[in-house]
Formats: sequence, structure tokens, C-alpha cells
Amino acid sequence: MISKKVLILSEAFGAGHTKTAEALEEGISLFDPSVHTKIVELGQELNPLTTALMFYFYVKLITTYPSLWGKTYQKRQNQPISKIYQFMIYQLFHRKIEALLEHEKPNLVICTHPFSSSSVSRVKRLGRPFNLCTVITDFHAHGVYVHPEVDLYLVSSDRVQQELINMGIQRNRIIISGIPTKTKFWTKNNMQEIRRKLQLKDMPTAMLMGGGLGLGGIGQVAHMLAKWREDLQLVICTGHNKTLKRSLLKNRSFHHPHIHILEFVDIIDEWMDASDLIITKPGGVTCFEALLKGVPMLLYKPIPGHEEKNCDFLVQNRFAIKVGSLNEMEAWIQKWLCSPREVELLQKRIMDFKQNIDPLESYRSILKLLVP
Repeated sequence: MISKKVLILSEAFGAGHTKTAEALEEGISLFDPSVHTKIVELGQELNPLTTALMFYFYVKLITTYPSLWGKTYQKRQNQPISKIYQFMIYQLFHRKIEALLEHEKPNLVICTHPFSSSSVSRVKRLGRPFNLCTVITDFHAHGVYVHPEVDLYLVSSDRVQQELINMGIQRNRIIISGIPTKTKFWTKNNMQEIRRKLQLKDMPTAMLMGGGLGLGGIGQVAHMLAKWREDLQLVICTGHNKTLKRSLLKNRSFHHPHIHILEFVDIIDEWMDASDLIITKPGGVTCFEALLKGVPMLLYKPIPGHEEKNCDFLVQNRFAIKVGSLNEMEAWIQKWLCSPREVELLQKRIMDFKQNIDPLESYRSILKLLVP
């Protein structure tokens, strides 16, 4: 019997898309070990120089001119991209994709980034014989995701489903599965046991996150929160931002037994288990992991565009609170430490949402695409 082959395509634009790809690989192998899976960061594989330059300019844009990026994102967010834009993505990043697909000969291609989904859709339209699944890693569907060649969309919520339907995708091609995450995020471990394992004190604990790049004003927030170090245990995740970590360690305010500064770690699920509250910019994957762990969030400095849409969803559903300034952040911390009831209500809403999400649904739906 010939085993089925699944090619999972991501892009090297931040950590979230590849984290989702890794979760899919893990889940498929658990569900059906006979299926062969392979992850490729597509642009990095086919055109690394252009991808690196584009990523550099993207980070520069969102950190220096965020409003300009927001306007660019919003321009065509509610309509499918044209074939001209699709061709431009193909030319910039994926000109050798046909050779890759011919070499791998997958039965199913899964895309976790809209650029790879766009170029694979273009190839499929020209007659390549494979099924195509696209995973939307935010709480919002941008028009760049929308292609008639996609056989199945996996989405985080009914709102994303409706946005796709509004852009012409049939309902039966959309599964509300949640954003695929690794199995270690599916259950919440005992907080006191995890705190002992991580050598943390059993006291109010907030985790500050800025994604893999350590963005979202994390340095400013860390300095403000350090003032509460006698009453608050603070875990600061600097990701791959070594400059931020060095600057924090130089400051004596952060040399305190209640403050822990982390680089990018593989056991972030355990640090979530140990936390009462997460303070973060609203990246889709991080926020969905926090929802599965049942941890309420304070959202600060969303990147205009997709993160603003994520923020809107999380706040409207009362899973999180948006704070617009450091003064507002400090007021919420003080309020939480004095009376945690509002945060507890957020946690209850999260737990209700979590009960309606079946993490296995992604893999059941994917494997159905492999059945002839």
C-alpha cells in the first residue's frame, strides 16, 4: 500500500505560520502515522534573498510606519485578490514552485500563509492533480486568502467563516476547527505543580509576550510592570529579540526574584499554565494558544491590520481587554491585584468558548481529503 503524502507550506514571516505548520505535522502523525508529512517554508526555500528583504521591510514598516501598513492591509481586505496580484506574489517568491511540487508529488498541500496559498492555487488552476487546504491563522479572513481552487479552509471562528462566505467561498468548504496547535496546548496543567517545576512562587503571575520578534512595546510595558515586582510575579518573553533581553538585564530593576526574563523557549505552554494573565500583542496563534490554556489577556499595541482585527474579535467576545496606554495598563494591573473578579469573568467566557472547539476536527477534515 502506497502511503499518502502531505506537503505543509509555511512562510518565514514571523513564527506563527510555521508553528501552525508544525502543529499540523504533529497532529496528522498522531491521527494517522502512515501519512508522510513534510514542512517547507516556501519563499525561504525558493527565493531566500527576496523573502529576507521583504521580511526586513515588513518589520521596518510595522515598527516605523504602522499606519501605512494598516492602510495597505485594509485596501483589499474584503475582496479576493486579482490574478495580477497573484502573479506578482508568484514572481516575487515562488517562481520555482512547479519543480518543487513535481519533486514532492503530494496528494494534499496545506498552506498556513496566504502567499503560499495564492501561488499553490495558481499552479492548481493550471491543472496540477492535488487537493489544497488553507489554514487561516487569525480571527479574520483577508481577501488574499480567497481562491476558488482551495478545497478546504480551516478557520478559527464562525466570524471568519462568514467573511469567507461573503467573499464567495461555499460554506461546505469551510470548517470551524480553531487554529491548529500542538497537543501540549490542548489541556491545562495544575498551576501550582507547574509553578514548582519552573521554580516560580505561588503568587499573582503575569506573562508579557511580544511574539517571536519581541514586538508590541514590550520594553516599555516591562519597565512599568517592574514597579509592581513586590506584589506581582512577572515573566517577560523577549522571543528572538536579544537586544531587548540585554537591555532589560542591564537594568537593576529587573534583578529581582519575582522577575523572570526568557528568550524563545519550547515550553511556552508550561509558562502559560503558570500564568494568571497574559499581556501581549494580539497575534492569532499566540492568542489561540492562550484561549486553549484558559488564560485571560490584556492586549496592547496591535499591529494595524490583522492584529487589530484579532483584537476586535477577542474584545467583542470578552476573552480579552484592550489597553490603549501604559497608564491604562497600570490601572488594570492595580485593579486586578486588588479585585480579580473581572479577569475571572474573562476566564469563564474563555472556558465556555473552549468547550465548543474540538482540536481533532482539523485532522479529521484533513484526512478526509486524502480519501480517494
